[in-house]
Amino acid sequence: MYSTHYEVEGPADGLPMLMLHGFGCELGLMRGCMEPPIAEAGKADVLLRVYVDLPGHGRSNGAPLSLASSDAMLTECLRIMDDVAPGKKFAVVGQSYGGYLALGMMASVPERLAGAALICPLAVDDLARRRVEEGRLLSADEKFLATLTEDERASFLQNAVRADAETWERFRDEEAPGFASANPEFLDAVDEHFSLTRGARSLTDGLDFCEPCAIVCGRQDSMVGFRDQALLLPKLPRATFAVLDVAGHNLQFEQPALFNAIIAEWLERLGH
Repeated sequence: MYSTHYEVEGPADGLPMLMLHGFGCELGLMRGCMEPPIAEAGKADVLLRVYVDLPGHGRSNGAPLSLASSDAMLTECLRIMDDVAPGKKFAVVGQSYGGYLALGMMASVPERLAGAALICPLAVDDLARRRVEEGRLLSADEKFLATLTEDERASFLQNAVRADAETWERFRDEEAPGFASANPEFLDAVDEHFSLTRGARSLTDGLDFCEPCAIVCGRQDSMVGFRDQALLLPKLPRATFAVLDVAGHNLQFEQPALFNAIIAEWLERLGH
């Protein structure tokens, strides 16, 4: 029988925090993304972190096609939070497609959320309407890159803005494993049912979301850009909005010090 895979870290009585990875990735991406700023903020003992392999991804790659839509995935994530922390408000953190699901929660169930952090989030309901940036490799260690195989180099550089040993190791360990484990048939089916019934447009047309937020974007992000995300700001009166230079869709490991500081500051604002 199918069950969506998730892993829980932290105290059972801590503030629940739902972690949602991007399309074609797995929960290791979010663990690598969020554990450093959580440690930096000294919050590991007060946050109940829920790392999810979204249906069709990672150890949830056997998900039935009945879950192959953004609406169904959002509902499944809310069900997980009902199981983990019934009746409690929770914060949500989403990267890329996970950020799109988080926007859907902000639009459809704002009363359940204590805050939101959006990392390179997709911020439009129609993929064809994305306003993206030119992808450019701005910082490269060519001597190190020469040590990679042709396939490793091609995969790594596809979205890289900064390319060196440090960013390669995080790409290899946190992002690349999801590519191998995702279910392509399932992902194709999600593409056919991609737009949320209540998604980014519902948020911009609806009531303000007044909980603490952070939106972090890459100035050279060729996947989702940063301009669409800026349009969310009028509806987010407690949002920090940061656009990081020399950073693309992998900004958490291209600009780790800035990213960790911004997220750590957001963690401090939760509950205030």
